[in-house]
Amino acid sequence: MLMSHPLIEIADENKEKFFALFDQSGGKVDYTIEQGEKNEFLEVKVLNEEAKLAGIVWYFGPQRAYIEDIRTMVTRIENQKVPMVLLAAEGTTSQGKKELKPHKIRIVKDFESIEVKTKKKSKKKKKVEEKVEVSIEDDISLTKLPDNPLMRIVRRLLQRREPEIVQMKQVDDTDETTFEVRAYSSDKTLLAVYRTVDKDSIGVSTVRDFIEKIEDEQLDGVPVALIGKVKFTPTSKKEALEKNINLISLSDEKEAKGDEEQQKLNERLRQGAIEIIKQRGYEIVTKTGPLFSKLVAGSESLGTYLVAENHEKKSLLVLLPSEEVVRVATVREFSEQIESLGIDDGMLIALKRFTYTAEREAKEFGISALRKNHPVFNIFSHYLVPEHEIMDKLDVDVMLERYNASLMQLPRIYEDDPGVVAVNGKVGDVVRIIRDQGENYRLVVPRPEGGSTENTALVQMTDKRRKRLAEAN
Repeated sequence: MLMSHPLIEIADENKEKFFALFDQSGGKVDYTIEQGEKNEFLEVKVLNEEAKLAGIVWYFGPQRAYIEDIRTMVTRIENQKVPMVLLAAEGTTSQGKKELKPHKIRIVKDFESIEVKTKKKSKKKKKVEEKVEVSIEDDISLTKLPDNPLMRIVRRLLQRREPEIVQMKQVDDTDETTFEVRAYSSDKTLLAVYRTVDKDSIGVSTVRDFIEKIEDEQLDGVPVALIGKVKFTPTSKKEALEKNINLISLSDEKEAKGDEEQQKLNERLRQGAIEIIKQRGYEIVTKTGPLFSKLVAGSESLGTYLVAENHEKKSLLVLLPSEEVVRVATVREFSEQIESLGIDDGMLIALKRFTYTAEREAKEFGISALRKNHPVFNIFSHYLVPEHEIMDKLDVDVMLERYNASLMQLPRIYEDDPGVVAVNGKVGDVVRIIRDQGENYRLVVPRPEGGSTENTALVQMTDKRRKRLAEAN
């Protein structure tokens, strides 16, 4: 528990103000004292009544927020999917405002300027009582869904979940043509909820109506999406984000799908991913059953998945993200999926590249991150590329003894060399390179800019080998 602090005491007296910043009427706040470059400040995490993160406030009290601390705040915006607010009595510098503006981080100077709205609960209860319960007795098949552009998106999303029961109904209390589709497993577990709105521009009222109809249901981990034609207003996007509702527009889907050349490129990338999987001794699993349905639950936009197994029954999950530049949020969500499903290894293949933070975190999670400069095909099929293989630790000992050599005397190869990546080599492994003239050996080391120097890594490898040999004797 945090010790008493002046900023915490002031914050405790203004909890309602923090909730009001994110249009909340109640919930919980969590305080953390942060030591910035210039000032000490309070990080306030605002949780809504469902205990979900609604927003983050950086509270500087009577002080000014200087550019050094602002930059720290800006670096966090990439990792957060919630609104952020800077609360400082003296505001910030002109440089600080320039840093905050592109990231849409609000600046508030005092609590007096924050208006607390009272929530009318009586009307809300009445609406909940009028909600029509969904019956899943009369189900339909995917093929019987209406053949229109919006429903084609729904059909594609449902196919990924392999539902046993699909139910569709028209929402009568709206001006536009609106349908709600629900998918269930054979044991009547809810898999997904989608609503299509046949309208070019969808405003906040449509989103709120959807929220009111589903807010009483237990939908944790269940993907919920609102599907429209062209665009969603900024306010509707904000409301949907706060309630974890995905917004999908027909125009964005067409743009993401791209032209014929882009589709061919995506298919080549998928076929290349299969080649890489086979290089590592894995075979594609075509029938995943409930596993695949659970895999994409709660995430509509990560991309294309491939599941594979090797002869030791170790599982590999491969993701080809839909975003061209893979960001840290995607890496973290992919890591959570791997952990929740008990998958042994993970691989990410980017259309273009990874951000620095995303690539670093993928490495920390033990996920192979292949950038666009890695050949997405079986490089060993080319006559100029010799076979590479990872040597067993005991084979390494025998080889070093034969040549009367130490680990430090081996030639080196970087961990991001295409040949090393192809066989999933890690720092500290020894790679055997098989040529017509004979065999060569290379020690896998990190690139200096990767955060670990080559010398440090070599010392650690040598120490580990010395201990292993001592234990064996």
